Amino acid sequence: METLMYTRPAFWLFLLSVMVGLSFMKKKTALRNTFLFAASMFFYWNTSAWFVGLLLFSTISDWCIGLLIDKREGAKRNALLILSVVINLGLLGFFKYAYFFADASSSLFGTTWEAVIPGAHWLNENLGTSIRVHEILLPVGISFYTFQTLSYTIDLYKGKIKPVKSILDFGCYVTFFPQLVAGPIVRAVEFIPQLHKPYDLSRKEFKLAIWWILAGLTKKIVFADYVATNLVDRVFANPTSHSGFEVLLGLYGYSLQVFADFSGYSDIAIGVALLMGFRLPVNFRSPYKARNVGEFWQRWHISLSTWLRDYLYIPMGGNRNSSLFTSIFSFTLVLFASLSMHNMGVFLIGSGILLLARGLSVMFPEWGVKAATYMNLFSTMVIGGLWHGASWNFLLWGALNGLGLMAFKFFRHYLPWSKLEHWWAKAIGVILTFNFITFTRIWFRSGSGIGWDSVPGNHNILLEWFTANDLVYQLIQHFNDIAIIEVLKGHKWVLAVMAIGYITHLCPERISSKIIERFTSLHSLSIWGITGVLTLILWKVGSASPQPFIYFQF
Repeated sequence: METLMYTRPAFWLFLLSVMVGLSFMKKKTALRNTFLFAASMFFYWNTSAWFVGLLLFSTISDWCIGLLIDKREGAKRNALLILSVVINLGLLGFFKYAYFFADASSSLFGTTWEAVIPGAHWLNENLGTSIRVHEILLPVGISFYTFQTLSYTIDLYKGKIKPVKSILDFGCYVTFFPQLVAGPIVRAVEFIPQLHKPYDLSRKEFKLAIWWILAGLTKKIVFADYVATNLVDRVFANPTSHSGFEVLLGLYGYSLQVFADFSGYSDIAIGVALLMGFRLPVNFRSPYKARNVGEFWQRWHISLSTWLRDYLYIPMGGNRNSSLFTSIFSFTLVLFASLSMHNMGVFLIGSGILLLARGLSVMFPEWGVKAATYMNLFSTMVIGGLWHGASWNFLLWGALNGLGLMAFKFFRHYLPWSKLEHWWAKAIGVILTFNFITFTRIWFRSGSGIGWDSVPGNHNILLEWFTANDLVYQLIQHFNDIAIIEVLKGHKWVLAVMAIGYITHLCPERISSKIIERFTSLHSLSIWGITGVLTLILWKVGSASPQPFIYFQF
């Protein structure tokens, strides 16, 4: 996987060869799309080897289903959409969640992995295979390209777009290599029309593309990797050897790391795509400036947040009413909790509460709508947590964010600072939101791999759980084990980098916009000079073995 990583010279040599090839087919859109499809398949093969076959299968199946949906009506049209959902979510579920459900089944019911993987026992007995759940590797980027192909068939079913006639054009959309591995999640309605337009890039846009790329590389190498190597990884690797204050600094460091890492990848993807004449949507808008949890999710990983809103939350009922899915999810959650705790009393009490809530919603419709909204929000965030990985910690992280959104919606009219535009009111909202989001990342980071050996890889569920517990314990019980002044002195350089990172992030948008405008107005020779100098600096600053992008494992 690491050979064509953005921080490797091999990727930029690959990109140079792609750009040279594109230069001969600027106005030949069909040939360009075919070339990009082939280049993207080569890129994915280089990162995931034979999993390229899975990507190709997903591409061809959804292309064929899309053509058929356009020609069918009624029940047949519905069946085709269901088929697309089953294929996409079935593949995602098998490769991403088989280990998780096998582990849950084993702990709850005492079953084996053979009982969870259909046909595994027959294959082992008759074909001499040795299927083991812990040996199922996660195809890189499957969560991203699955959501892209699903959005295509759903939008086609709803009549928002027309079917793509050429498999090569559709293949280019699904496999477009700048954002294939870790997003942004691009919808067909945004991207496919660009496939039919000739290459068009102004000088200013070219300079803007360079800005995106340089900004992304700086975020990744200077901030994300440095903070991870010198603070975050050490704290999470052995929480009990650090004081609670060091753990807190590690959490603040991780909030900077995960933003710089993921938004850095998105920036580079946007810049590389723009060089090739394609416009990708912005994926981050200064999320740590958010005054509440709701606003945070409007600024963070925007392509995923809006996907979950449009294809899950709204169909589930949104803020209008509950749906059958809402009821099924609520019941499943209560059942799951009772089985996890081996206590049927929890199931009886939880079911009683759900039935009571249902009765009250019938008697008091206005209250019922609010309750449904809260449950739909919570359900969406839990599913969003599981989207990140098959881990109890991701599930808990999603649940905490769901509770945060519910609390915000309930209390927002009672919080004085949520209504005022004074600087101190904004500061209170930003500080509270940032600290809440940072606290939830105890479980997010504990459930995330940190090296090439675990990207993509399976989760050590017990280790993740105990790591998170140790972090909380250190924060509560051992905050002052080491004098705070000694901790600050010992981490002065990484804290300085963190301070620069957060100050840059919190810079007013009017200032950052002026800087970008100034950069894109420079003479081309100045742009190349800045690029050369910064590239040399990043080369020297960068680690000999750079860390993988965090979202490669999702």
